[in-house]
Amino acid sequence: MAEEPGVFTVEPWGYRILLPALIGALAPPRLVVPAFDWAAQAALALSCGLLLIYLRRLGATFRASLLAVIAMMATPSVRAVFENPFLVEPFALALLLLALISIERGTPWAIALSLLLLSLSKEIWLALLPLVFLKQLPEGVKQASAWTAQVAAPAAWFGLAMRFLWAPQPEGPRAPADYLGAVASILAGIPVFAFDLLLGGLAVAAVLALTRPDAREYLKQHALTLLPLLALPLFAAAYTGEGAATSFFRADVPRLLIYVLPFAAALAVRLDPAHAGTLMPSRAGKLPRPVVVVCVIVLALAPLLLDRYSRVDLSTSRDGPYVLGFVRETLKTARKLDRGETVVFDPADRKFAWGVSPPNELSKLRFFLRRGFGPLAHYGIHDIRMRETRAALIVPVLTPRRVRVTVTMDARESAWVTFLAGGRKVGEALIGPQAVAVTLDIASDRLFRGDNPIELQCEKAVAAAPRLLRLELTAVRPGE
Repeated sequence: MAEEPGVFTVEPWGYRILLPALIGALAPPRLVVPAFDWAAQAALALSCGLLLIYLRRLGATFRASLLAVIAMMATPSVRAVFENPFLVEPFALALLLLALISIERGTPWAIALSLLLLSLSKEIWLALLPLVFLKQLPEGVKQASAWTAQVAAPAAWFGLAMRFLWAPQPEGPRAPADYLGAVASILAGIPVFAFDLLLGGLAVAAVLALTRPDAREYLKQHALTLLPLLALPLFAAAYTGEGAATSFFRADVPRLLIYVLPFAAALAVRLDPAHAGTLMPSRAGKLPRPVVVVCVIVLALAPLLLDRYSRVDLSTSRDGPYVLGFVRETLKTARKLDRGETVVFDPADRKFAWGVSPPNELSKLRFFLRRGFGPLAHYGIHDIRMRETRAALIVPVLTPRRVRVTVTMDARESAWVTFLAGGRKVGEALIGPQAVAVTLDIASDRLFRGDNPIELQCEKAVAAAPRLLRLELTAVRPGE
């Protein structure tokens, strides 16, 4: 994402574009990887300062606020984010605290901006909307609803625009999400993750603080925000990419509980007998009208900067190396074709097995194999054979133009193979023990900007096991 922030990668992570885009814009290519680690450390340091401001804003004493900051940094949730610096949790935590401070101050433009930035990092901004509404409820339901809609509009616009422009290609109907299985998995995992819910002891202090009326009042106002943030780690841990399932990823729980820490800290500081229980006075001002107009125009036009390269749906995989290799190699191939180069994929040269091959040879990944060639065919080092009656090859294209695809295959026994592009037949051949080269001339109207699937159909695939020996791609220039 940092290498090509304008091109969609994989949902839902691809929509969390802000941090990768900043790193891609500010860090040279050779420093992109360490830049994520530096960003995580900087974001956590910023979160400490913002938490101190937030707690002081709620009336906490300096000593209680400082102790809460130290307690937050000692929690397993903070420790967990360093295990994978490529995730956005530290950065999103800082933005969450910024949003909470803005909500407490009650400045509409600041709330709208903070929610927008948070929405470009994590979908948890939606959990803050009940809090925004409740803060304005004393003014009346109608005014509170209008206020909430107003400050949520920029984030909602960006979220919908990205999902409309960047929607991945569907690859057939998915099995319905097994939410009952997810709930069963969560319940069965309670003994495993129950300790994580203590937040390193901060949750215990928060519960003890509920003996105080002002703590109960805080919880009452923030409950509709806090409950989804508590549920998020549990359901995310039961997410495999295909929806809710019966697999449970315990490591996700402490990492995602990081968003609960500001609320637990806000309750815990009320144990201090000197807690004021009153808000600091607001000094918020209004933005000049020209600045507001410029911001509205920028917000409206910014989604147009996204590249509408149509990515195949990669969300069914949690396999990071595969996703990285796929997005890199598809764009590299598409650019070569756009320059008029011929691209050749020879299985003898394209061998990469994760955990066996050196990581720097990821470019040898057989990314062009999408389905029907056996499980994990992209990590193959042996022959490429059809294992199902339908299979698919990926042809990446930047500019839809006529593409000549030459497929060289053989089989254990004679069998007909039909080739389709855009759902229509573009060729067929009788494949047998002798190698056969099939040239497919695919018209531009059957291609689009993105990862184009070329389907192979063979009724005798299981018995004949057609083998791919060579794949050659050439973009035909007009007039040729």
